[in-house]
Amino acid sequence: MNVLVTIVVVSATILSVTRLARCQGDRVDSKYLDPNDYFLAGGDQQDRRRILQDAFNRYTIQQQQEEQQSRTGFDGIFQQRQQQPQQQGFQRGGRKFTTDEPEQNFETPGRFTSRSDPRTSPIPTPSVQQGPLTLSNSNIRQLLQQLDVAGSQQCNLNVQAQWDFETNVNEGTQIRALEQQLLYSEFQRKVFSIMTRLNLDNVIDPNLRRQLKFLSMPGPAALPQEQLSRYNRLINDMLAVYNSASVCAFDEPLKCGLRLDPDLNIIMSRSRDWNELQHTWIEWRRRTGQKVRDMFEQLVDVSNQAALLNNVSDASEMWKFPYESPSMRFELEDAWEQIKPLYEQLHAYVRKKLRDLYGPERISREAPLPAHILGNMWGQSWENILDLTIPYPGKNYLDVTPQMIKQGYTPAAMFRVAEEFFISLNMSSMPQSFWANSVIEELPGQPIICQPSAWDFCNRQDYRIKMCTQVNMKDFITVHHEMAHVQYFLNYKKQPKVYRDGANPGFHEALSEAISLSVSTPKHLQTLGLILNSVDDIPHNINYLFGLAMDKLTFLPFSLALDLWRWDIFKGTTHKERYNCHWWDLRERLGGVKPPVLRSETDFDPGSKYHVPANIPYVGYYFGTVLQFQIHKAMCLASGQYRPNDPNKLLHKCDIYRSKEAGAIV
Repeated sequence: MNVLVTIVVVSATILSVTRLARCQGDRVDSKYLDPNDYFLAGGDQQDRRRILQDAFNRYTIQQQQEEQQSRTGFDGIFQQRQQQPQQQGFQRGGRKFTTDEPEQNFETPGRFTSRSDPRTSPIPTPSVQQGPLTLSNSNIRQLLQQLDVAGSQQCNLNVQAQWDFETNVNEGTQIRALEQQLLYSEFQRKVFSIMTRLNLDNVIDPNLRRQLKFLSMPGPAALPQEQLSRYNRLINDMLAVYNSASVCAFDEPLKCGLRLDPDLNIIMSRSRDWNELQHTWIEWRRRTGQKVRDMFEQLVDVSNQAALLNNVSDASEMWKFPYESPSMRFELEDAWEQIKPLYEQLHAYVRKKLRDLYGPERISREAPLPAHILGNMWGQSWENILDLTIPYPGKNYLDVTPQMIKQGYTPAAMFRVAEEFFISLNMSSMPQSFWANSVIEELPGQPIICQPSAWDFCNRQDYRIKMCTQVNMKDFITVHHEMAHVQYFLNYKKQPKVYRDGANPGFHEALSEAISLSVSTPKHLQTLGLILNSVDDIPHNINYLFGLAMDKLTFLPFSLALDLWRWDIFKGTTHKERYNCHWWDLRERLGGVKPPVLRSETDFDPGSKYHVPANIPYVGYYFGTVLQFQIHKAMCLASGQYRPNDPNKLLHKCDIYRSKEAGAIV
């Protein structure tokens, strides 16, 4: 993280992180408080989930009665929501989402298209005898191979249906996507039933043991049908509240129906009116968090029941399982302690700038920052207040969009430039099927979910990107990011399906973001001819690093707090009487952020963040944000672009383009 140390030049005072918050009774006095799909980087997969959820609710209501008797074996399964891969052991692999989160037929080449009616399609699973299973290592290896093929077939059907839906949104594709997801969940349940009959103590081969371990951790799918239906119903109900929430405008009380995206996000990012921001912040939490609190309490109980069935003590252990580290919490907090001194300096500098704008009566010299004025509904990224805080105004933050347009860039050209970047690292070109099947522009007359995403179709040969690409710098970097996911797919495609995923839930994003760090440098953009005049001077460099810090560094304490808070609740160390108070305790201790008004236990402020009602783990985003800089540093050292203590080889100027040594690191 020392890539960001340059911002100390603009730092003023050091934030005192002494714990100042005191929860008095059931209240948190803000006066004393100190403080993205699978897989997002700087954003949510809300659009996709909202559309799927709405379709799900309509479909289940219509089908419940007529399907109940004819499909007894699937009773309750149509309540099964799509789970994240870190919660369903056998759903590793498949697609990857970008900006936080969540298969294959080896014998059928190319793209998979339409299949038979999913409601009557068989679910292939190995035939094994009933009762306890005692198998030799060779027989277990054979069983895993059978599960690998069957799982890949089911995965491919599922991913193909999801792709068809997201690239052509209509009622028919919605229903097929839901049905295939439910069939895949049923397949997982059958695999889990086999795993529960195996004695892992008899398995000597560590690789076989590890595969069986992943297959033995299905997450909530291990629940009995009645409890699984309850689990999904709670999440569905919370998401219904979240997705339907709207508020009224601050200065126009009759102007109601303002939704989070785009209305409230625009207000929080662009308004500088203290009272308007405070009104919007409060109302969003009143319409979301407060309404889901009781359901969240019930979800905690059901999640912990699922954890016991997965042979762990509580749901926090279930969420930590993919990281395979018994000391994970210590490691996360220890990493933050090493990063925090830099954050404290950034915090103090930003506080000074905001104090100058809003006045000392609203922002004290040594107080935490009010969460509503940080340019984001949750205060998780501060990049939207760069205009208020940039150290060198007039030394514009880099944007090559005008030059891209002038040079005639198209979405296809942007993808070809990205491919050439990876080829220059001695990595693979995109397969022909990628160019034939990917959707890189919005299709005329065909509704599409535009969230950029990279897809693995689980057949070791079909990989795609879906993106409504616009010719601008942001999308130019995103194209490289998404193609980095595909490169990762290509590099682990020979692994068994259970291993065809990131090394942990944060690894995919870390690799992709590390690539973005090179692509976004002035040096790389100048190499491509998108910057015509040198911007290599101290003001431009500090502004560049400052912008990076306002996006990535400020995100760390929020992303860490969100899951530390949930882990404490799952473990029972935080009781329902202190849900909200504990949340602000963590925001104070980790990030120096406070609520703009008094809060109490009638509030449920964490519930205003999508990942809480959706029950999606968040710490992978924290992990990925830290790891991307470590990967970037390793690649830059290998390429010779970075040398510690050499002013001519600074890390933030490193561009790994055309470095085969850096490509070998990836």
